[in-house]
Amino acid sequence: MKIRIVILLLCFACAGYLIHSTGTVRPVPIKTSLEKFPRQIGDWKVADIIPSSESVVQMLGVTDYINYDFVNSTGKHINFYVGYYHAVGVDGAYHSPKNCLPGGGWGIASVKKVTLPVKDGAATVTEMIIQNGQARRIVLYWYQNRGRIIASEYWEKFYLVLDALLKHRRDGAFVRIIAPCNEDGIQTTETELKRFATVVLYELKRFLPGADL
Repeated sequence: MKIRIVILLLCFACAGYLIHSTGTVRPVPIKTSLEKFPRQIGDWKVADIIPSSESVVQMLGVTDYINYDFVNSTGKHINFYVGYYHAVGVDGAYHSPKNCLPGGGWGIASVKKVTLPVKDGAATVTEMIIQNGQARRIVLYWYQNRGRIIASEYWEKFYLVLDALLKHRRDGAFVRIIAPCNEDGIQTTETELKRFATVVLYELKRFLPGADL
């Protein structure tokens, strides 16, 4: 019985230490404001800038963000969103698309991991297909935090705690790209989105803080 009590007290002590340590972090400013993000990616050009209301910005606690609608020469659309937080979980937090996008008749049809080519090899991101009747959209999203590309919400939380303990940092960005599936079908839309996302990954390095400050 005494051993169980000791173990329990140690668990409480460790939990208290983790909560205290990960809550004491330094807010990290973004390297360059996202409003300077390129408004043309290949054949895609910004057709509309979508602002969020002040109440939504306050609810999310986002430090900097952009929400652009891109259109290409054939009239296809891509919605591109990036939200940056200088201290995730302190002033604001991410909202997973798995919880936010379903609704209004839209549901999740499938979820999988896909790889994108990057300079140092490959990056893994999450692909989700949402459906409302016959209408379908493909969603690519990931967390671009402190030099990492993270596809999983669970691994994002793991590294958030780890970096808060070791680096006293909780800065990070959530990136989401959405496109409707046109007559071309899922495969064509997926290919277009992956090409777009590959450029986005490269460009965002100029804006987001990396592994080292």
